[in-house]
Amino acid sequence: MLMSLHVTHSSAGLDTIADVMPIVENGAKKFICSTALIKEYIILRTCNRFEIYLSTDSPEQMKLLLEGYARREIPFAGSSVIWYILMDMACVRHLFRVTCGLDSLMVGEDQIQNQVKNAYLKAKEEGHISGVMGMVFEKALYTGKKVRTETRLNVGAISVGSAAVQLAERKLGGLSGKVVAIVGAGDMATVIAKNLKGKNLNSIFVSNRTFDHAKVLANEIGGRAVNFCNVAKVLRKSDLVIVATNAPHILINKDIAEEGMKGRSSKLLIIDISVPRNVSDDLNELKNVEVDSIGDINAIAQENLSNRRNEIVSAERIVDSEIKNIDTEMKERKVSAIIASILSMSSEVCLRETNFAKSRVRGGADVNEVIDGLSHALVSKLFARLFDKLKEASRSGHMDICDVAANLFEVDNK
Repeated sequence: MLMSLHVTHSSAGLDTIADVMPIVENGAKKFICSTALIKEYIILRTCNRFEIYLSTDSPEQMKLLLEGYARREIPFAGSSVIWYILMDMACVRHLFRVTCGLDSLMVGEDQIQNQVKNAYLKAKEEGHISGVMGMVFEKALYTGKKVRTETRLNVGAISVGSAAVQLAERKLGGLSGKVVAIVGAGDMATVIAKNLKGKNLNSIFVSNRTFDHAKVLANEIGGRAVNFCNVAKVLRKSDLVIVATNAPHILINKDIAEEGMKGRSSKLLIIDISVPRNVSDDLNELKNVEVDSIGDINAIAQENLSNRRNEIVSAERIVDSEIKNIDTEMKERKVSAIIASILSMSSEVCLRETNFAKSRVRGGADVNEVIDGLSHALVSKLFARLFDKLKEASRSGHMDICDVAANLFEVDNK
């Protein structure tokens, strides 16, 4: 059975998830390696979600282990549930909706499908998946592509990065003539840079702990790369700083900001969309400094949701249709596996009994007698387990099992 553990922006909240995600992520691999009940697994980590998808032959026991892990690793829960577990088709449906962008903070965003694909390919390369889970993820990616082809869900779609730019425009009354700095040079920083094009900026800086990465992004957008050790100077020159890195700790603290604010009286807006947070909360105590985080983007997310309601309905229909298809396929796979096991067991019995019959013929036994014996042995041994199970079911009061057997063999069960 498939099941999954989720800590997302919708369950934990935008403010809490920044604190929770590093903790739950750090313990994930250790937990997975500690149990032999997990057959396959994929870890999906984005800026707004941490999810573990797995398959197991012991679902109830595995669920208890997952619950124990979540309670142990996520001490923030208190009276509210900030994590949840899904099983079987509920797990599959969630994955499909995630891949289509229906469960994103910015509904319809494009990045999530590539993130799901990368998580799938990584698990495949590392040998963590095969069989059913691989099929489910491939179907999810197919469904995501279908939604983007057959609906307008992602037309003009915004991401967290583009929403940060929109928030900055609202806060600063536009970006024309402004000096902007991007701290970070990864995927999210690249999205931000693309959304700053055409804003008529005065200048743009790119700073990153790896200077070569900053140079690459700066060259792409016509900006200037700055070594991260000079970030205070960047703050001094900038009207807007957008921070988007994968660093697990604070990069810009109060001391750095105080150094950057020396000699200036104009407002500095810092938007930190990193998870976990890379900008210290106490910067808001400084004069002329405003720090916003991913939680402040929620209003833009709600506007985005409202603007896409009709496309969401169309996308959900596609998801429903594909869920029905994969449910049928998974059931057929299960039946095929059962049939294959029955055939394998039957073949072993037949091979053993026919070899015994042949040896009797070679020993001079009457052929007719051997054939009669063979047919009797085959019927007796092929149905021995079935008959034992039926007797056991009748003794324990499970007559429904007997009724199923009667129906399968089309015999009178009166």
